[in-house]
Amino acid sequence: MVKKILEPFLQPKSINPQHGVFSIDLVLIMIVSIITIPYIFYNIRNLVPHPVESTLKLKDYYILLILLVYIVIGVYQQYFWTKTNKLREKSIIHTTKLDDFVNSIFGINDNWTYIYNFIYYFVFGLIIVTIRDYKHFAMLVLGGIAMMTGLTIIWYIFPNAVNSRMKPNNYFLKKTQIIDDNENNSCPSAHVAFAMYSYYLLRHVIGNMPALLVPILISISCLTTTQHICTDVILGILYTILFYNYILKKIDKKIFN
Repeated sequence: MVKKILEPFLQPKSINPQHGVFSIDLVLIMIVSIITIPYIFYNIRNLVPHPVESTLKLKDYYILLILLVYIVIGVYQQYFWTKTNKLREKSIIHTTKLDDFVNSIFGINDNWTYIYNFIYYFVFGLIIVTIRDYKHFAMLVLGGIAMMTGLTIIWYIFPNAVNSRMKPNNYFLKKTQIIDDNENNSCPSAHVAFAMYSYYLLRHVIGNMPALLVPILISISCLTTTQHICTDVILGILYTILFYNYILKKIDKKIFN
């Protein structure tokens, strides 16, 4: 009985071997980041416009970043799960005149992957300068997990993808498209949703306008690399605005202020 229920989930077709696979170069980048970034952030934490009162030491920054790296990797398995687990066949999200307008300004450029991938995850690390203590860290992480769970439900019930993506020359965008295929979860954009989440967490520390640059640049990078279209971006922004203000703030106004 139990075997029969679990059988669909155990079939090889439900597993994409490319999802979550890290090549040695990406692992080396991750190791270098873990070694250097906590030291950098620890030394700039009092240089930001609005420093946070914190008793965290340098070793705590290393602990938090290591935890954050593996938590992000773990939570993103929900994202990859929806690639092959969905309630119905995916729908294609088509471009609009707004996409034509944006493309006429920024064009299509695979070099924006350095913002789409590297700056995006660098900002995740930068959030450490906002942390007051370990409970604060845990609450922000739980907020992120809750947001990803909400997105997972949307992608499972309403699977979707962009019509097509560019064939890049950029090495890192090629790797991104191998790991992250175009089978589901383009809308709302997770990149944009979490860039907006970063904005909310960083605005009281680095200032409103610098923090606002995070979702702006990430949104442009999503469009110029053709990983997303304007509909994905706009709904990603709206998703976080609603989730942060009407769910996370209800949980803890002091943390999610």
